[in-house]
Amino acid sequence: MTDHLRSFIDRLEAACDEQMIKSAVHRFARSHGFERFAYLQTDGYQVKTFNSYPGPWERDYLKSGYSTLDPVVIEARRMREMFEWTADDWPTRGSSSLRRFRDEAIDHGIRSGVTIRAEGSYGSAMMLTFSSPEKKADISGALDSNQALQLLMAVHYQLRAVAAKVVMNPKRLLSPRELLCLVWSTKGKKGEEIAMITGIKPRTVQHYLDQARHKLGADSVPQLVAIAKDRRLV
Repeated sequence: MTDHLRSFIDRLEAACDEQMIKSAVHRFARSHGFERFAYLQTDGYQVKTFNSYPGPWERDYLKSGYSTLDPVVIEARRMREMFEWTADDWPTRGSSSLRRFRDEAIDHGIRSGVTIRAEGSYGSAMMLTFSSPEKKADISGALDSNQALQLLMAVHYQLRAVAAKVVMNPKRLLSPRELLCLVWSTKGKKGEEIAMITGIKPRTVQHYLDQARHKLGADSVPQLVAIAKDRRLV
């Protein structure tokens, strides 16, 4: 392990909240010539992300379901090691949604980068991307594949450790009904279906899900479900 990587992992393990983790990873990215980073965990169609990307881009990415057509995510599904990529190689013909994704990514300063991927449990996968607004970026000289995997897993487990601490915070504990509605959401049930199953009014079901989202810092119900599964609340 290089001194630089060891120093990064030491800072990471000292992080006691997500902001400190984000600061440590962002600092590592900038020191290697990258502007931003993104950690992504996929479980079927559920996506959880932790990143330093602009807020509007993160919201659009999740709302538009871009993970299903993101060339980096698609490439990561068949790769087993670190790989480089550039948006200039992505198709400019064909699907209008793919062209829009490419253009929006470049507009937000995501033009090239390096992605590290690893298999998770029960068919899930995790990946860590460092991106740059430049046409070509390269981190291969700084990390080999084993060191890259160490980096990814260090970020993954520190996020889990911090999440576990947050769950124990009484202010963030879910009420029994919030948890009940969340459990049915993880089973793919919509608000009206949950209302029929539980006998709770649809508007009240939505209120409980909104409260759960607020407590767990989720922007949408799919993200809420992903966070709850990652923190083993359900």
